[in-house]
Amino acid sequence: MREPELTPEEIALVREYVEIAPGAAMDRIDVHRARIAKATGGGRFRKVGPGLYEIVAGIPRSEQGGT
Repeated sequence: MREPELTPEEIALVREYVEIAPGAAMDRIDVHRARIAKATGGGRFRKVGPGLYEIVAGIPRSEQGGT
């Protein structure tokens, strides 16, 4: 999965706040969704397809005690 246009910080932010299905690639929209989730108190998004997201209630992964 190539993500050349994303910085390491953006990739970490996306992994924290956006659930991406296996085989799907990260993109700039994922970064925007992750920033929205972080700014609004830590909800998450689930990417269900290119440009399609579901809102996932809950806390970010780092606060769950997992990865």
